[in-house]
Amino acid sequence: MLKALALLTASCLAQAEASSAAKVEEKLPFVTSLHFENDVLTKSDRLYTNGVRIEHFGEYDGCRSIARTLRLPDGVQHRYLCGGSLAQNMYTPSRIVPLPEQEVFPDPNDRPYGGWLHGGIFFQHIYAGRAPADSSRLTLQATVGVTGPASGAAQTQRWVHRTLNDIFGRTVARIPVGWEKQLPTEPAFHFSALREQPLLWSPVVDVTWSAGAMLGTVFVNASLGGTVRVGYLARPYGLAPIMPSVVKELEAQRAPGEASSELMAIRDERAWEAYLYARGQVRVVARNLFLDGTLFRPSISVRKAPIVGDSEFGAAFRAGGFQFGLGMVFRSQELADPPNPLLSGHRFTQIQLSYLH
Repeated sequence: MLKALALLTASCLAQAEASSAAKVEEKLPFVTSLHFENDVLTKSDRLYTNGVRIEHFGEYDGCRSIARTLRLPDGVQHRYLCGGSLAQNMYTPSRIVPLPEQEVFPDPNDRPYGGWLHGGIFFQHIYAGRAPADSSRLTLQATVGVTGPASGAAQTQRWVHRTLNDIFGRTVARIPVGWEKQLPTEPAFHFSALREQPLLWSPVVDVTWSAGAMLGTVFVNASLGGTVRVGYLARPYGLAPIMPSVVKELEAQRAPGEASSELMAIRDERAWEAYLYARGQVRVVARNLFLDGTLFRPSISVRKAPIVGDSEFGAAFRAGGFQFGLGMVFRSQELADPPNPLLSGHRFTQIQLSYLH
């Protein structure tokens, strides 16, 4: 009996120690974000005209369990996050109402109307480097959804434009014509991967490179890009809140007599940041469903440009549990033979509001 009680006590103490150790490791905050993209500020209402996405992710215990099952690197510097998203994207021709003399509308040589309602799950590995420039992030995502009338894009655009006209009492938004000729309904999916890592980092300026790829029925492409931030910067990838505990754990793991000069000294991490940024990306495009047409059903198809570039300029601010970002994206022409050669590309506004909790 005494032996059994001793074993039970030892077991309880071991569990308590394990629980205590688990609490020492601080986790990254959960993030819930709303992303909104629209060309309303440029008064264009064309091409990629609207996108709305809600996402949530965080460092759940199950994420690390998945990583261990896959035999991915473990340890306090390796952080694993997972989450999901729900989004709707909307694409229109270069004009959403016909010209007075135009007999055929939409123009069969122009981008077709297209909508996409989709949800996704993603898995993320962030390496918390001792120095900020040693950190990195890898994001894997699987997206599945539906195109065509089932996406609800036609109803959404018409409702938004009518609502704007009702609110302002005048015609501020044109009611689109031609959604009945949009790309047909079919299931659509793709997988994507994106790798990001700083090239250099300082408290006032940093430069990050990125490389990615998409594969599926929606997009097939490869990309290369870079971002420059200037301002009052915290650590990249939101790592600032956990770094003191990471350093403390690394010091605890240091062998007796081992020099600690290579370990970053514990210091106050910046609790807020504000910066301007410039971002560029080049994509080599093998497939774009909203230009090439649907895969399983006959649809309109136009010839696409094999290389597309994005440049984005904006500002972001994070304090407390909130983050706000505002940017303008300039996208090069996606059609190889645009019906209006004067339209060299497209512009749209990007807004992001995040709650960290």
